[in-house]
Amino acid sequence: MVRILYLRLLLTLLTGTALCLAVFSPATAAPAPAPEPQRITITLTSDRQHNGAAVWFDAAARLRTQTHVPLTHQDGHTRLWSASLVYTRHSPGEPLDALFQSGGGFSRCQIWVESELVAEDSARGHEPTSRCRARN
Repeated sequence: MVRILYLRLLLTLLTGTALCLAVFSPATAAPAPAPEPQRITITLTSDRQHNGAAVWFDAAARLRTQTHVPLTHQDGHTRLWSASLVYTRHSPGEPLDALFQSGGGFSRCQIWVESELVAEDSARGHEPTSRCRARN
């Protein structure tokens, strides 16, 4: 008789413990899907082909600089020179900033995420600097 009571008590404790673990253990959530990679385009524009410096963050969120920036494309209508830097961003939290110093009297920078313009700045003067900062 005592053995049966001990066995029932043991079964009750085991069942209660298993139910408590099932109810109160944290749920295993499915991992969040990785964000889709985004195409980033930074476009620099000036009234001169050869310019001062450019600063931007690359695909790995490292600060990059280049001096004596040559622009490769001239618009036949506006006569402005431009060049674009294109890379793929894998995390939406990476910074999107650019600075560009013209060698002439006009400077513009633009930052595009896919086909959406997210930052733009223009400056005029003697070797002006444009500054673009996108809000993430």
